[in-house]
Amino acid sequence: MKKFLAIFLAILMVATLAACGGGGETPDTTEPDAPVVAADEVHGIKKDAYATLTTDDLIAKLIKDKTAPTVEEYTALIETIELADLDERFNFADNATNDALLQLKNDGATLPNILDCANAIIANDSAQVRAYYYSRLGNVFFDDTTAYYAPIKAKVISETEPIAIAYVFRYLASNFRSDAEFCDFVLSQKDNENFMVRKWFSSAVTFLAPADKTPFIDAMLELLNDENIDVVTEAAINCGSLDDDRFVEPLAKILKDESLADAHDDAMTSLVEMWYNYPAHDNYSEAAYKATMDYLKGEYASEDLPNWLGLSKMANKSATRFDAWATEATYVNNDEIVEAAKNIFEDATKARLVRTQCISIIGVFGDKADLEALQATIDKVESAADKSSYQSKLDAELAKK
Repeated sequence: MKKFLAIFLAILMVATLAACGGGGETPDTTEPDAPVVAADEVHGIKKDAYATLTTDDLIAKLIKDKTAPTVEEYTALIETIELADLDERFNFADNATNDALLQLKNDGATLPNILDCANAIIANDSAQVRAYYYSRLGNVFFDDTTAYYAPIKAKVISETEPIAIAYVFRYLASNFRSDAEFCDFVLSQKDNENFMVRKWFSSAVTFLAPADKTPFIDAMLELLNDENIDVVTEAAINCGSLDDDRFVEPLAKILKDESLADAHDDAMTSLVEMWYNYPAHDNYSEAAYKATMDYLKGEYASEDLPNWLGLSKMANKSATRFDAWATEATYVNNDEIVEAAKNIFEDATKARLVRTQCISIIGVFGDKADLEALQATIDKVESAADKSSYQSKLDAELAKK
């Protein structure tokens, strides 16, 4: 379900991308190198001039009627992204191209179908331009019944530049999900030297429907031990949707390592999805449940562990699906969950967000008496802000009983 929600989130995205930094079991905290140098001139616009262009100026230079750009004009505007700075994590700096495209849309211009720009842009020599175009194609549904499907796919599976491959994986995997050639192309990139390609490989896998998913699962298992934290976290958050118990052990290993705290939320997301999967409540991995409980019962030096976002994955339940799931999920021990959450909540050294999530977890898996038993601990809290937060959460959970 998480991956289907991602499709809707992609529709809302703007092309300026966010990315993480770091390393794996030995975290790599190296900052990205200097921005990649773009072309000096595109469609008569010099790079130096582009850096200071307003969106109105850029639109005026390329588009005669800004209420109805032609396909050629719209394509030219997209191609000016070659002048934008890009770092090695494939983040575009703030740029006039993106702003101009957004302004045309906000101003109500009649815009060409982005697919009609395909033939020109996939022939563009700039991987940066093609990658940006792939990101915008992520907003559009097209399949093998669409005229542009074949030429776009042919270009996509021949890409060799890391930025273009990474953007294909991030934005276009759902369009080619059942295409055998595309699936083979994705698998061929599992060991790509560029960490951003390896990062988005795991995202692409969650969309794919290949004839045999085993080699993709094997590749994801390798990525959970990658040297780069970006790759590890992306693999960790995505592998749960594949619902394979082979992921439990490596995810549990991440959760036992405090140096990988940045990946704990992602590992918990997948583990809890495999046994709880709110709001669908349709997964039943006992091994994932046991690993989750080991994490909740663990001892951690950091006040922020166990990770509060990870805890939040089991802090809600569906009013319509929970009871049926609970009947089938006989491995779940409500008393065990409540006891683990209560112990965390009673630990005054833990951060407020961590303790607050525990109240919600007890609300899901416990009864009214379990919640009421927390009042004695809340009464002893010295911080007025913390006490107010806990009391508000407790009152809200009690109101549901």
